[in-house]
Amino acid sequence: MNYRELSLLFEKLVKNECTEKEADQLLELLSDRSYDGFFRQLAEEQLKQTEYDPTTDEVSGELLNRQLEAILNADQPSKKVNKKNVWQLHRWYIAAGMLLFLAIGAYVFKKDTSKELLTDNHQQKISAGGNKAVLILSNGKRINLADAANGAIAAQANFTIKKTKEGMIVYQANAASETTDPATDQPLFNTITTPDGGQYQVVLPDGSKVWLNAASSIKFPTRFASNERLVELTGEAYFEVVKVLAHKEKVNKTGKLPFVVLSNRQRIEVLGTRFNVNDYHEENSVKTTLLEGSVKVNALTGDDQHAAINAVMLKPGQQSDLDRSNFKVSAADTAAATAWKNGFFQFDNEDIHVVMRKISRWYNIEVDYQGDMRGKSFSGVISKYTNVTEVLKMLQLTESVSFTIKGHKITVS
Repeated sequence: MNYRELSLLFEKLVKNECTEKEADQLLELLSDRSYDGFFRQLAEEQLKQTEYDPTTDEVSGELLNRQLEAILNADQPSKKVNKKNVWQLHRWYIAAGMLLFLAIGAYVFKKDTSKELLTDNHQQKISAGGNKAVLILSNGKRINLADAANGAIAAQANFTIKKTKEGMIVYQANAASETTDPATDQPLFNTITTPDGGQYQVVLPDGSKVWLNAASSIKFPTRFASNERLVELTGEAYFEVVKVLAHKEKVNKTGKLPFVVLSNRQRIEVLGTRFNVNDYHEENSVKTTLLEGSVKVNALTGDDQHAAINAVMLKPGQQSDLDRSNFKVSAADTAAATAWKNGFFQFDNEDIHVVMRKISRWYNIEVDYQGDMRGKSFSGVISKYTNVTEVLKMLQLTESVSFTIKGHKITVS
């Protein structure tokens, strides 16, 4: 169960709209330590709605009392006593107790110093990532976008490259000049690459928007070909592709110029759509998540980037998952897939190594492991812009791992 589903279920509990089956499901999840991060987030959200006296450290719980009263007084079992009715009454009391536990537990967590991470005096040097990237022009010139002033930062071919105050690169077309190298008549290519701890947004020459995650890059021509708009991706990116009419007749049945994303292990063909691609080389699988439109995902052979060994068509709300032996399509949690773009970490029962790779890419840190990490999985939602210690505290709630921070290295044990 992902965070959104759990949040909706919890909301139904608060509103006293849970069925017996849903209440049972919620109680079962409460005993699963991998969901502690989710429950902490829900509890903190509940706490924000609840007044407490900071001088006495006591939760007044006016809102909680109303909710508990509503739960306990609603839909009481019939006078006829049987096992089902007894369980129903017991179920509502447990649910009410859980609600109280979550709200007060979040406050206690904030006050609990026993859960502090073991750190040295250098922990404050570990800062969250931000808008950092390098633009590499076709002539090899490198521009550090974090240091560049807003406004025009380069002029190349038939466009001006501008950096906006929002931290975005925009290619703005000019009236004159060439888009190919006069000596070779070859298209000019630019590359934008983000480091660990960096992210960036670019508006391509055709108007399509791309959000790059940390440790990622995108290579694109200053003039797209007449038969397709081809970009090359490493790492992770979210795309909002605009529809463009084809200059050539009969390019395809739609008359639109295809947009193609070529990564290490797959080729994606689209027209106009919104989707996310995660193809980090260190991850076991490639995930493509479609939010709008339609895309064709081709799994590639290792020798020929244009030779597909298999292909699937995705519909909105679906995700393809390509690993070394399988290529499957399933329903997607689009909010989880794009959480990074919206400023959050969202872990949905994810392996500790996957979780820590996401954290290490964003905070630009090293990770070391001590002990057996098999079967360690985590769920939770937290802002990417919080201190790294808060992220680790959420994971540490499961009591299945602990963390030590020394300089820019985190040890998981």
